[in-house]
Amino acid sequence: MNKQKLTILDVAHRSGIAKKTGNAWAIHEAQCILEQEDSEGKSLLVGTINLPDALKDSTPGDYVAEFSFFRSMEGKLEPRVVSLVPFGMPGAKPKAGAGVTA
Repeated sequence: MNKQKLTILDVAHRSGIAKKTGNAWAIHEAQCILEQEDSEGKSLLVGTINLPDALKDSTPGDYVAEFSFFRSMEGKLEPRVVSLVPFGMPGAKPKAGAGVTA
């Protein structure tokens, strides 16, 4: 799996009923900025990506997004977000006086 920094700007929710099948559908589309680094340096990509139902209530902010590939209905391999962890979560701080003394 692949992890990248992802800034979510907004999540748009759309839903409806499929004309062919009559089944209900819902799409949760995150408008975002993806920050990635490669051999040429750091780059920013602006676009949208669909979020799974489990992440549909994600709020705007910076995340470490974990991606995995899935096969689309058309047979294409597409990245999907499988987890989001808030970016830069502060680490635990020791209590005063709990450090090593000489």
